[in-house]
Amino acid sequence: MDGRNRRDADYRAKKLIERGWTCRACDNRAVVERDAAAGHPALEGSEKQIAWAATLRERTLKTLDPIVSDAVKSAAGRLFYTSGGVCGMQNMVLELAVVVKAIGEPAVREAVEAIRAETDARFWIDGREEAPHQTISAVARRLADEARAMSPEGKAEAAAQQEAMAEATLRPPEPVSETIAELSCRDGRLVARYDERTETFNTTVKGLGYVWDPAAVAWVRRHNSLMMGTATDRLAETAHELIAAGIVVALYDPEARAKAIDRSYEPEHRRWVSLVPSGANEGKLRLTWGRDEDLYSAFRSLPGATYRDKACLVPATSRDAVIDFVEAHGFRITPGAKKRMDEVMAQRQRGIVVDAVARPKAEPVKAKARGDRPDPMDIPEHVGIDDDLVDHD
Repeated sequence: MDGRNRRDADYRAKKLIERGWTCRACDNRAVVERDAAAGHPALEGSEKQIAWAATLRERTLKTLDPIVSDAVKSAAGRLFYTSGGVCGMQNMVLELAVVVKAIGEPAVREAVEAIRAETDARFWIDGREEAPHQTISAVARRLADEARAMSPEGKAEAAAQQEAMAEATLRPPEPVSETIAELSCRDGRLVARYDERTETFNTTVKGLGYVWDPAAVAWVRRHNSLMMGTATDRLAETAHELIAAGIVVALYDPEARAKAIDRSYEPEHRRWVSLVPSGANEGKLRLTWGRDEDLYSAFRSLPGATYRDKACLVPATSRDAVIDFVEAHGFRITPGAKKRMDEVMAQRQRGIVVDAVARPKAEPVKAKARGDRPDPMDIPEHVGIDDDLVDHD
């Protein structure tokens, strides 16, 4: 207890104790002592981690046994709740009962015993917000994986996986790291997964058109065979570029792997003129090129060129200028864009030629200088009123 001096600190401590207060260090020591007296294995970690984890373990184990017992009864149909019970406890029991039905009571009991024997303080600290059914499910899965790994089938599977990995791994002469990048194509997407954060890897895949997908925890790219070629060629090109950057690559597709080794893949052509099929810009031509290429200034010289919705767009009526641009810069035209450009040309040919003459422009009227008198008006010598306008009454 802090104070101005020892006497003041003791006085403050005495008053707090009289009010029922205890210091955190004393509480921690008491929990550790109760933990040891209960026969629980000693925790491993820093002094502060052990003190915190002991508190969390005491709280968890105090409720774990009754919850597991009731969950087993509920799963067997021997326990039914009536209204008015403690909702929080009921929910935990019912959620754990679902786990008991899914994996069986023996697996749940085994997971509980493993939880009791857990000595890593981080296990209790990291799982402090988890519900009992979540913790038990995670531990049960871990135990099942460990049991399978130690079984003859698991060992054979691990050996086969290691052999397949060794066969699929492509190494550069001087790797920048021993971390392996795994490449695959799933559901029409090219996937590049790398467990190490390096600028070398990120820059390479970004230059190839990949974007980060937080949900997949990987760099991905949607495959479009019309403009990108085959997925096999794109995997091979990605692998070859990563190896050239010093990255170790695992590529399980044998054809893509062979093409990556001897560089027999068709390089991706990145300069394209395609058609916008729908939306506000429907019917316009879209020009795309590689990230490392700077053709924007040349693009802006095209008639009607605009940058909208993250796309470089040109009206199809500018087909002649687009064709010249394509020939000058090595672009290719997709079938949809070519059809639209042909339609524009056909519309021109069907149009009626009219030899129109613009009307002559009016002679400009010279403005008078400020202060000049206006020209005199012509006033007739005789002025009369029309008889039809005269009132004879």
